[in-house]
Amino acid sequence: MDKVRILLIEDEKIVSLELKSILEKLGYEVIGIAQTAEEAYSIALNKPIDLVISDIKLKSGVDGIESCDVLQNTYNIPIIFMTAFNDDIKIQRASNLTNMVGYLVKPIRVVELDTMIKIAITKFKILEKRKIVEVNNYYKYDFDNKIIMNSISNEEVDLTKNESLLLSLLLNEKNKLVSYSKINSSIWSNGKGSDLTRRQLVHRLKTKLPYFDIFSVKGVGIGITQ
Repeated sequence: MDKVRILLIEDEKIVSLELKSILEKLGYEVIGIAQTAEEAYSIALNKPIDLVISDIKLKSGVDGIESCDVLQNTYNIPIIFMTAFNDDIKIQRASNLTNMVGYLVKPIRVVELDTMIKIAITKFKILEKRKIVEVNNYYKYDFDNKIIMNSISNEEVDLTKNESLLLSLLLNEKNKLVSYSKINSSIWSNGKGSDLTRRQLVHRLKTKLPYFDIFSVKGVGIGITQ
């Protein structure tokens, strides 16, 4: 059976290494450990990830909730949160994330951690997602490796980092509108992508993928249809 691949977001080194050891003993694979949101985004972009386990509170930059919001929007990844306190306000914020599986209070109990991961595997059909999907008659998409290919030639379409991020956002919300604010926060770390920059990005993606219908609704967002 394939191992579930986990990204840890935890800025306490001793805690993260202890968690990594526990997860590996339980039979899971820790793909990477991030101490900041930026590190988490970089790992997620470059490695296949099935599940994120994140501390709610991070010492630098944005917190774990905001970081995981970006990750779930971009890659449709389930999230398990950890917290050292029963902070009702932050737990409520975390609960608003669509892909939140649940939260664990530190110190983490191994049985509870394993149970919650198993719930995530079943609820989000993690192991069933590891396949290349025909998204229309012209393209197939490897959700694992974030690669779009020509269905006839099997050749990869070469995309830049931001083009790949935008495509992932759109395909995870196919036939729906992705809001400009969600696109900005997921693609530009400061969340301040300008209208011009975004339009240029969409134009480049349309040029490289002419057999996708990528559409915009002024003042609302961007979507993709087959």
